[in-house]
Amino acid sequence: MVGYQISVPGPGSSMQADKMREFLRKYGREWEYLGLNCGWEESGQGDRTVFYCFNRKMGRQREKGLRQWLGSVVAEYICSVNEPEMIRWIISRDFRYRQPDESREIERYAYHLLQDVEGEDLDQPYVHRKDQMARQVADYLLRNRFLAVDGFFHFRMKRYRRVLMKLVEHAIDEYLLDREYQEFIELLKYFVSVQKPKISLVHVLHTGKRRFQILKPDGSPLQLKEMDGVAQEMMDQTLSQEDLIVSTLLTVAPDRVILHTGYPTENVIRTLISIFENRITVCEGCFKCRSFSRSRGDG
Repeated sequence: MVGYQISVPGPGSSMQADKMREFLRKYGREWEYLGLNCGWEESGQGDRTVFYCFNRKMGRQREKGLRQWLGSVVAEYICSVNEPEMIRWIISRDFRYRQPDESREIERYAYHLLQDVEGEDLDQPYVHRKDQMARQVADYLLRNRFLAVDGFFHFRMKRYRRVLMKLVEHAIDEYLLDREYQEFIELLKYFVSVQKPKISLVHVLHTGKRRFQILKPDGSPLQLKEMDGVAQEMMDQTLSQEDLIVSTLLTVAPDRVILHTGYPTENVIRTLISIFENRITVCEGCFKCRSFSRSRGDG
């Protein structure tokens, strides 16, 4: 009977042993459907738990199937146990983020990036990564009957650990950019709160992803000459359309803003809502909004 020993740190009651059992059962059920009759037994050896995994039937193809099964099990374990530990270690030791809240937030960014890399299937965000790990484990077992999972991760997967280092670096960049953005939004919100309104109401027509028009209460366009010098100066600069609409509204300082848009999930729309808060209302469907829909061919 062909068998391999897979060990994890900790006694049988440890989280590591529980995780290994969980994945052995999970993949054991899946591989049964493929005709692979695998089993496993466990025992404690010092401060480790050893799982003896075997195929009840002989044959070269069945032994290959056993290695593939264990590759899937160990890859799932690494993604669930070793990978989060390594990401946390990189955040705290290599980049010196020690505050728990900050570390958790960066870790969340790292996993969001992993999901973006692997695709949008949130139920299986790591499928490609795990496939590569599974093949690496199966190749290792082709020449070895014993595998210590933590040692394998630390000494045989150095390249992947460097990938995680780059991932965390990217996550920190994203975290810092978002934090700066939020601080900027808070500053603009404060600016709006202390401003005295210069006009009672404006309508903002968002006619396309990067196209805006500002109307006065009577429905006529707000002309550039009606803005002060700061707004005119901003108009003359090479600002993005998103920057321009925010800057213009801050300068015009309306008491109320009614926003007409067919793209309510656009970033610029969320930004406007964040800045103007209770001063802004998103129109739920007037004739202007319906005309946008018709112009886009939505109805």
